[in-house]
Amino acid sequence: MSDGCTAGAKVIGDRYYLLKNRDLIWGGFKDSIVFDKDVFFVSGVNVADGQPCGASFGFNRFGLVGCSTTVLVNPHKAYDSLLERIFRETRTIEEAYELVQADLESGNQYQWCNFVLASPTSVGAIEIGDGVAVLETDPRIVTRTNHHLKLPTADTLRRASLAEREAGGPLATSQSRRQEAAKLLAEATSFMDMTQLLSTHRQGRGFDSICRHHSSNPNAESYLGETVYSYIAEVSGIEANALEFRIKVAPGNPCTSIYDEFVVDFDSPESKYNVLTNFP
Repeated sequence: MSDGCTAGAKVIGDRYYLLKNRDLIWGGFKDSIVFDKDVFFVSGVNVADGQPCGASFGFNRFGLVGCSTTVLVNPHKAYDSLLERIFRETRTIEEAYELVQADLESGNQYQWCNFVLASPTSVGAIEIGDGVAVLETDPRIVTRTNHHLKLPTADTLRRASLAEREAGGPLATSQSRRQEAAKLLAEATSFMDMTQLLSTHRQGRGFDSICRHHSSNPNAESYLGETVYSYIAEVSGIEANALEFRIKVAPGNPCTSIYDEFVVDFDSPESKYNVLTNFP
């Protein structure tokens, strides 16, 4: 399933955060999650049959956290399966990029996307285009919406149809949304700041709004969709080399929802039971 999303990652002191609003054109959507001995993630969805497919947002026990944003819908593979491989097979942002490069060099092609990643040492973004990928890393902060910053794809995205952009929307609104998210994330110093960022609106609450709402005339804007889930992953204990994982999730628009917090302890059956039973 193609998400029209806003995502970012930031290191703050002895912890780091990954945040994402998941914007979809499907109504009545409910998350499916995977939690096993090494990985926790919210599943993606195969648009062909509506079944869970790969990963949309999550992390592994080694401290690599990540999520995806759509750039261009095409007939190629869903990128969700590639993000799941990153969680299961890599421990660092550099290893994740090497996996993506090797996979593309083998001939596989995917819908265009961004992977936003964070680890105990840095944050980064992997941009995937037409059989190619580039990596951006930063010691502290990164943001992405529904376009590329490094790959030269802007002209293609401007010419893309509404169906090819789906919930990503016009290029100009994605660019505006990323700029606002980058500014707010640069100023953020707490979990409350993150929730306020994800609850931010523009006047129309449409494609240019971080927190997106359904149109009053859905027939006129069939690809607008809305924010169906909001996530914040928090990983602490960097300096102690004893990572602790939490995920905070709000179903629906974060401006009107309450975030539920879950501790994700890969070695605790009680933690696994609580998350699998109560995840909204």
